[in-house]
Amino acid sequence: MKSLKKILLVTSGVLFLLLPESLSALAMFSQQTGKNCMACHMQNMPKLNSYGKEFSLSGYAFYDKNNTDEALVEGSEVALGLPSTLNVSLVIKGHYIEDDQEQTSEYQILNGSGVYLGGLIANNFGALASIQGDSSDKSNIVYNAKVIMAYPMSDGYMGMALSSTELNGVFSGMENHNTGLNTTLKQFENAYTTNAAQATGIGSGPATSLQAYYGDTNFFLTAGLALPSQNSEGIDAGESLLPFYRISYELPIRNSNFMIGAYGFKGDVKASDQSLNGIVIDGRANLVNVHKEGYGFDLEMSADIFDMNTMLTFNSVQKNIVEVDPLSPLRQYNLQNTDNEAYSVELQVNPIEALGVKMAYLNYTNKEVAAINQEFIKNYDYDAYTFGASYSFGQNVLLSVDYSRYDAQSGIRNYDNVYATAVLVF
Repeated sequence: MKSLKKILLVTSGVLFLLLPESLSALAMFSQQTGKNCMACHMQNMPKLNSYGKEFSLSGYAFYDKNNTDEALVEGSEVALGLPSTLNVSLVIKGHYIEDDQEQTSEYQILNGSGVYLGGLIANNFGALASIQGDSSDKSNIVYNAKVIMAYPMSDGYMGMALSSTELNGVFSGMENHNTGLNTTLKQFENAYTTNAAQATGIGSGPATSLQAYYGDTNFFLTAGLALPSQNSEGIDAGESLLPFYRISYELPIRNSNFMIGAYGFKGDVKASDQSLNGIVIDGRANLVNVHKEGYGFDLEMSADIFDMNTMLTFNSVQKNIVEVDPLSPLRQYNLQNTDNEAYSVELQVNPIEALGVKMAYLNYTNKEVAAINQEFIKNYDYDAYTFGASYSFGQNVLLSVDYSRYDAQSGIRNYDNVYATAVLVF
């Protein structure tokens, strides 16, 4: 952890010298577009509104031609047509977590903090990359990156996205709804307690994917192939690609917007258990086959009700199975024996623009008797009730606190946890 702190402190010091003078919003996109953060985001970021979704579909193509601020990378004379729109952002995040079940409380200062670089890199090409702190046993730093090729088509955009992530899941290469399929777009900071896709693991974890997509104001469709890992060493990539799909339809009605969608994946991973686990079992590596299959549907509604911005999301994971043959204790959590399902309802109401009041209900069912209890993916049934609030100071500071009550089954006592977060964005 000390090495992580040193690296991020040195990196942030260098970046502060490179950042533009105006830090009123996320530099890499706010400076590029000439708009403030709320142009793309719902109240209490990072949830995206319709303009933010279109900006993502375009491959981060929108930019302010009259912007005179200096970008991190100057490219106006480059033959590829690169405008001066590649910028950097710094996110500093701190957590306080109190877990009644484990009888622990801890501060996580750099988990989730990171450096982001993104924007339009050439005509019809955009990119977003990040280096983030991670509190897992595997690494102190994780890397996420994606490149998007997008072309206007009809009333929307057609394109391809190539992505690699350690945290955000198979669908994150081009997923703009706020229902939990992309870890970064969520109602609650404590997403594993409030969201079905996160609680089951279907919307998180390592993945490298290539997908084609089409999206407009109403319709979105994507399909692709994913490797459920960032590191392909020891994995037969040709025999380990998971086909996946995502489809959704949005219907605007007056001051409201309704979305219904579906998603799924199915395939097999063939790999050495030594490469997946990091250790040699029985003195030698063994070949294992990991079958992964999952699908579900989700709903999203946003509206102004009594002049209060309101968002309701629903996600139902109908099936999520991971079958390892022969049975091996693989360390990577999205490749361990799993059979679960869940559904969640999340509601946020903003009585004033800066303040979000939240509540959520999550029902989780474990069907795998031999499942290993993990930090986020549980091997027992439970219901979780969460209440929370978040407050934004300007566009740079977000404070949030979530309180969750677990009604556990299988002889496990009920327990609570508190999850408080402070985020500072440059």
